[in-house]
Amino acid sequence: MRSAVGLFVRSRRRQIVLALLLGVAGVTLLVAGKDVAGYGQEILVNLGASLIMVALSFVVFDPIFEDMRRNAVEQHRTLNHDQLVSHIAAAQTEVDILETWTGLLEERNRDRFLAAVTLALRNGVGVRILLLDPESSAAEQRAEELHHTQVPVLIMDNLRHLYHLRRALDPLTARQLQVRVYDASPSIQLYRWDEKAYISFFPVGVRAYDARQIEAFMSSPLGEFVASRFEELWTDGTTRRMEDFMTLSVTVRLDAAELATSEAHFIRLEEDWFVDGSALLDHLTDHGARRLSLAVGGGPAAVFDLVRLDLHDASRRATVVALFDAKYGTSHDKKVILRLVPRAAQSEAGPPLAH
Repeated sequence: MRSAVGLFVRSRRRQIVLALLLGVAGVTLLVAGKDVAGYGQEILVNLGASLIMVALSFVVFDPIFEDMRRNAVEQHRTLNHDQLVSHIAAAQTEVDILETWTGLLEERNRDRFLAAVTLALRNGVGVRILLLDPESSAAEQRAEELHHTQVPVLIMDNLRHLYHLRRALDPLTARQLQVRVYDASPSIQLYRWDEKAYISFFPVGVRAYDARQIEAFMSSPLGEFVASRFEELWTDGTTRRMEDFMTLSVTVRLDAAELATSEAHFIRLEEDWFVDGSALLDHLTDHGARRLSLAVGGGPAAVFDLVRLDLHDASRRATVVALFDAKYGTSHDKKVILRLVPRAAQSEAGPPLAH
């Protein structure tokens, strides 16, 4: 504490000396003039004039200085993850993140970031996180720009941790955490806490959080522009909720009768959809696959037959299993993986899963 005070005095020595001299001079003049006729009246007039000047300065100049302060930006060479986590933990109203994937969920930062988000949520802060859709062509394009970095896998790893966090929260708190994936070419990175943010753009060959960062107020022209872009992506028709990305609601049908509805793990590979058949094993055992089908979305056009992933196509199976493992974090090598084949295309897809 003493060293901090000493540093302040040394760095402001000239200003402190000048303030003391002016203070002494002012007191001397007041004492010297107390016997002059009309002294009290002059003091009141001068005090009144000073108060008017203070009021005018507050009304006229303070907004100007405030605008200048808000339009000022500060640059950083890279994103300081530790400082950002502290800002998130101390947030009072809102936290918004717009990224392809965030380094805050990499192993070295993950625990502190999740703890900061949890603290913010429990303090009533709304948290919105918008990541690039790992199944989009934009994710593949970004991977090429980053010299074939596994961008889709990194995004899925982020989503898995956020999904587990949301499921671990009580329902009331969980509603304040919203995560979505967008399908558009990434152009802007945003980390917002309350009225300030770190903003960057996506350079070719460099991860955004390793690029130069701009710290700005959200009320600045740059902040308003980035905020409008965030809202556009957040509400876009192609943007999906994290829950819709992580699970697929399926209804098991026996001929035309509906047996049960459950949430299944799934992945998409090009035009094909695959589901983890673990939740369906009882029905497959009881009824066999030839009479079973899956309804997705409730419409007649969304009825699928079940075709087991070909065990003899080792390369394709390895690709599908790797996607399941990346998305859900557990081994799917020994699990029954089923391909969904639309009823109209069944004749071209081969026979369903055998009894």
